[in-house]
Amino acid sequence: MRPVTLTLIACFVFSGLLYGLGLPPFRKNPAVEGPPARSGSAPLAVEIGDVRRGSVEEKISAVGSLMARRSVDVAPKIGGRVERVLVQVGDWVKGGQVIARLDARALGEGLREAEAALKVAEATLKGKQAELVDLTRKVERAKRLYEKRFVSRQELDTTDSEHNAAAAEVELARAQIVQMRARLANSKLQLSEADLKAPFPGYVDKRLLDPGAMVSAGTPVAGLVDIQRVKVIIPVVEKHYPRISVGQNAMVTCDAFSGRRFEGKVVRLAPVLSHETRTGEVEIEVDNPQGLLKPGMFARVEIAIDQRRDVLLVPDGALVKTPAGHGVFRVVRGGDNRAKVQLVPVAVGSSRDGQTEIRGAIKNGENVVTLGVNLLKDGQSVRLSDAKRKGSRRES
Repeated sequence: MRPVTLTLIACFVFSGLLYGLGLPPFRKNPAVEGPPARSGSAPLAVEIGDVRRGSVEEKISAVGSLMARRSVDVAPKIGGRVERVLVQVGDWVKGGQVIARLDARALGEGLREAEAALKVAEATLKGKQAELVDLTRKVERAKRLYEKRFVSRQELDTTDSEHNAAAAEVELARAQIVQMRARLANSKLQLSEADLKAPFPGYVDKRLLDPGAMVSAGTPVAGLVDIQRVKVIIPVVEKHYPRISVGQNAMVTCDAFSGRRFEGKVVRLAPVLSHETRTGEVEIEVDNPQGLLKPGMFARVEIAIDQRRDVLLVPDGALVKTPAGHGVFRVVRGGDNRAKVQLVPVAVGSSRDGQTEIRGAIKNGENVVTLGVNLLKDGQSVRLSDAKRKGSRRES
């Protein structure tokens, strides 16, 4: 006989031996398969808990990163040389506080030039107005003389043309004054733009330039964040999106503050869902008056989308998996502190604080096994723990 054939026969014999002894990997799940345990077998000590009525919340969970409610890079509207930077990273600034200043000497000269140009335009207007008054008188006198035939029609027309030209020059001078005033206002605005001010109260999160640097309009000098409130944006799947609305409460937790929960509210919902992921963005804001929460922290968010009252609850440890889904071992009491267990199929709902919602052929107040469920078979005899047995009797 060939060695390969002998090897195969040995493998089959060994596998049959393991199957007959019920050893791994042929061991069966005692909670699912196999006949009820024989009455003569030793009872297994178990702990039990009660089926009770209560309320549960259906929640959705998601993760995201904390962000500042508002953040901005402060940049000048004009170019120039940075003269001073008045803040450091981590400084708190008020809204409108100056955080940097550009060299304003050239702007100051431009302002004085605009003021002088305005004065020249105003003086020019006064001269033109005086000429217009004089020519108005000449026209009136020329008309009287023309009526008496002392002057010709040509002389009257010439005087009238001079009057009209003077009136036009007065209007031009007035327009120039408006132009000079606008130029002066622009010079004042540019001079004020030399001071870079915080648009809102917050913390300086970055300082990008030092004094002496040349900048152009729009070059960031420092960053500012408002963390009196922080926000987190999470994706929510299409199935749950219609069940969320603005104003709903949300609970936020962070790894940096283990065990602490921060309450927030839904403030915005995206009007559309992503074509790729079929999720919509939900924005939650959290009050942060002490500044504990920092932008960039990893955040976990829970939003309650439904609450059900007067439902049956069992401890999480009572659940056991079955081919049909889940089940619990109901305790059927006998004499001498003896009892048997009965596997009851159940449908599982939401979980909360170590309790899970169930639906099935089980009643409020009945006892279920909570410790040792993976070692039990349907119909097996058990011995109740003294502490748990007495506690269950007192509760009943």
